[in-house]
Amino acid sequence: MSKHIAAPRLVPVVCGLLCALWLSACSARGELDALEADLRSKEQSLVEMQNQLARTEDDLKIARRDAAALRTELAREQATPIPVEQAEVFYKVEGIKFHSLLTSGQSRDGNPGDEGISVLLMPVDVHGELVKLAGDVELELFDMSLPAAEQRLGTWKYSTDDVREHWHKGIVGTGYLFQENWQKAPVARELTLHARFRIPDGRKFDATTQLKVIPPGSPDKVADEAPGRPQAASSRANGETGVPARVMRPASASSVSATPDRAGKKRNGSATKTKGPPDAEQPLQTSDSWTEESIPTLR
Repeated sequence: MSKHIAAPRLVPVVCGLLCALWLSACSARGELDALEADLRSKEQSLVEMQNQLARTEDDLKIARRDAAALRTELAREQATPIPVEQAEVFYKVEGIKFHSLLTSGQSRDGNPGDEGISVLLMPVDVHGELVKLAGDVELELFDMSLPAAEQRLGTWKYSTDDVREHWHKGIVGTGYLFQENWQKAPVARELTLHARFRIPDGRKFDATTQLKVIPPGSPDKVADEAPGRPQAASSRANGETGVPARVMRPASASSVSATPDRAGKKRNGSATKTKGPPDAEQPLQTSDSWTEESIPTLR
């Protein structure tokens, strides 16, 4: 009888245990599904990254082949091949410009007038920053004040190898520095300078500026012989010796004159002495230096 009574009591317990097991199994199943979904997502991302890496590697190989083909083609057209280090900066160059402080006339002997020109040329990128890239350079100088047939003063050409030797790095400016003598002396003080820069990939860049110079033989500053200023040479040419001329007076005017004394009174009839250099200063008389003739006496 007791056995029949205990059996129904165990049924709820067993059911509770079964429900707990079922719930735990469902929870574990849900976590497993989440982990599997996360794993599938990561695997998909990894596959996409691998595909992108493969495409990038293919593009890089194509770009390298194209670059090698271009260098080979340019090497066939030119006597010297393009250096690898320069090929990397070809795309950066977008123009050229002059350095304003280091582009002007140049005086080398210290005498008035310039003996030539100094030009600092700078290849630059799209932002105006300097790019160290050598190329063929051609400089042309013009004096626009002369007749059309005589305006060209000189032309200077440099190969790429020559330009490399003209690299200049200083405190004031950095670039390719060219210093040349006049091929034809200028007349005007403002000249026109034109530069052409050709890089190995075939592109050409041009720039023009106004150049301040002092023509040879011209004074570099205002001379002392300014108009209206008295000159020693002109005075000597007119017979002047530089010594003030003495004023000649009539003898009657200089024989007798009235001169004021210390009290403000006039002493008539005293002869005027010839004006000459002032008397030397008399030594101070003291009691130690008195003599019988110089001892003061009471009147």
